[in-house]
Amino acid sequence: MPSPRSTVITVPPPIHGARDYTELQRLGLAPDDVIDFSTNSNPYGPHPAIFQAMGEALADPALVRRYPDRDCLALRAAIAVADKVPQENILPGNGATELIHLIALTFVKPDSRHLILSPTFGEYSRALHLMGGKVYECRPETHHLLHLDLETITTTIHRVQPDTIWLCNPNNPTGQYWSKAELAQLRAADPDARILWIIDEAYRHFVDPGARGNDEEQWTWGENVIRLRSLTKDHSLAGLRLGYLLAAPKLVNLLKAAQPPWSVNSLAQMAGVAALQTESITWRNFTLTQLRQHALDLWVGLSQLGLPIHPTSTTFALLKVKHAPEFRHHLLMRGLLVRDCASFGLPGHIRVAAHRPAANERLRATIAELLAQN
Repeated sequence: MPSPRSTVITVPPPIHGARDYTELQRLGLAPDDVIDFSTNSNPYGPHPAIFQAMGEALADPALVRRYPDRDCLALRAAIAVADKVPQENILPGNGATELIHLIALTFVKPDSRHLILSPTFGEYSRALHLMGGKVYECRPETHHLLHLDLETITTTIHRVQPDTIWLCNPNNPTGQYWSKAELAQLRAADPDARILWIIDEAYRHFVDPGARGNDEEQWTWGENVIRLRSLTKDHSLAGLRLGYLLAAPKLVNLLKAAQPPWSVNSLAQMAGVAALQTESITWRNFTLTQLRQHALDLWVGLSQLGLPIHPTSTTFALLKVKHAPEFRHHLLMRGLLVRDCASFGLPGHIRVAAHRPAANERLRATIAELLAQN
């Protein structure tokens, strides 16, 4: 037997949110009986036009018989119109997670140096470690706000001299958002454009447009910037796995050379095209506007219970609790799933993503009951 790459054995998979079907089966819970506050997704679901497009596609037997379009031509054309970028700057993938690992596969060499702005999505670290990279984290010095400041990051960049920098904007799980001016200051720490910057923008539409501004102008195009985006969070299509990246054509071509063929299945491509049409985008914008208000109402209700909530720019937030695993378990047994943040290095916190008002009120009332018992 050939020996596996050592990192396959030594690097554990990160813990994620969402329903764990094995856990639910062990606890005797039906998946549909659990309201999922642990995933940062649009609870209003996809626009009906997306379901209609998928239904029409599935009615065609050829969809299953033939291979998908390996170049995702229709999807890339739709992304180009929606994001106002040339098609040669676009590479779709089987969710943003595949693209994260694809970037590591393409650009990370053994013992190369990589900086992650933490706490954040665990797949960055895993992908880098699997390829033998040396991973450095820049974390807040205090758990008071859990937000990084520009001076700390700049100092760390100068000290580490990384080959890549991984930044989630807005960040998961803290909800910190970097403005256009702040990103420009960060990039000033790399005046020679030597570093490859990976900016994960999966949750950008969950930020108020007034605070976000024109995010197409937020980062000057260059040979050393990759921007990750998702179509599964804001359009609630997580089961299909669909994301894409924006980068200079040279980077796109290198990444495509390492990407497995037929990475995006036909149904996901068709759903993506439908999600990027005007009616679906209008629906997304309207529902996320509603969700932002629901989130503000939920934060007020939870704060009144005495739960400290960290400032956030999104519809998900970190809550400080006494014992996160136990708190999560008690809620789960009552049909409510939140994210235990121990895997982010925050064992005294849970992450809650807002839902519609009725579900939010059920969560608030249940937490109030738990707190009263203790």
